[in-house]
Amino acid sequence: MNKNYEIIDSFEKLPSPAYVCEEELLEKNLKLLKRVQDETGVKILLALKGFAMYSTFDLCKKYLKGCCASGLHEALLAKEEFGKEVHTYSPAFKDEEIDEIISISNHLVFNSFNQLKRYKDKAFKKVSLGVRLNPEYSSV
Repeated sequence: MNKNYEIIDSFEKLPSPAYVCEEELLEKNLKLLKRVQDETGVKILLALKGFAMYSTFDLCKKYLKGCCASGLHEALLAKEEFGKEVHTYSPAFKDEEIDEIISISNHLVFNSFNQLKRYKDKAFKKVSLGVRLNPEYSSV
């Protein structure tokens, strides 16, 4: 039987809705990303906003340096389930969550200089800090 037909037949047996991930293809892509990291010195992070299938984390963490989180809950998922670097960025951080986000993040990116001013005293010396800039935007 043709492999494509076997795959289609397998899909028909799955409950619906379902998320399906072909591990061989995922690992092939992860190996490519690892090669890019090794040859360039960059860190490639798993963006949890786009892919938070934690059942694949054991495989992904063999190849990637950590995760990029967009808030407290993704940062917790990254810390608890991925167990490597956690980089957190959010357009707006909540005052009641910032201390916990700082405690579980390795790197924190603010959306504005006002955010940086607001939280720098809490975050300074605990995590590396960054500010997101948009060079194509000017309020002047």
